[in-house]
Amino acid sequence: MKLNALTMLGTLLLTGLAVGQTPDKATAEKTTKDYMDLLRKDLRKEKSSVVDQAMGLDSAQKAKFYPIYEKYEKELALLWEKRLANIKKYAENYPNVSDAVADELAASAQASHADRSALWKKYYGQMKSAFGSKVAARFLQVESALSNLIDLQLSSEIPLMP
Repeated sequence: MKLNALTMLGTLLLTGLAVGQTPDKATAEKTTKDYMDLLRKDLRKEKSSVVDQAMGLDSAQKAKFYPIYEKYEKELALLWEKRLANIKKYAENYPNVSDAVADELAASAQASHADRSALWKKYYGQMKSAFGSKVAARFLQVESALSNLIDLQLSSEIPLMP
């Protein structure tokens, strides 16, 4: 059942892969806006359901898990706002991205990955304290899988640097 939840979300996210990358600026901007909206709305709702199924916690564990997870999600949302701002900046400059803007985008992307890793480390520790290593590792595994699916979807829709 845990794998089915991840498979379901993966299928939803990957349905757009056939569209491929497009060099058209207007299409790139529309795609970026659409994905920004998706990430802010539908995906958060869908993700919560997937996490619930994948974690497989009993009611007592859920009562402890969700207050921690909600704090995590709030911090993750702030990281996503930064990441989405970087994607928007890319779309605004595409296809005429200067070297300076490319450097800024790359630095921001690297910082985003570092921030996400730090957040995972922080909440792995909190989950481990509350539930032990196995549940904490499962939390990290689920978040990593979901993050990879989202990253793949975004990468498939955002044109490569010209």
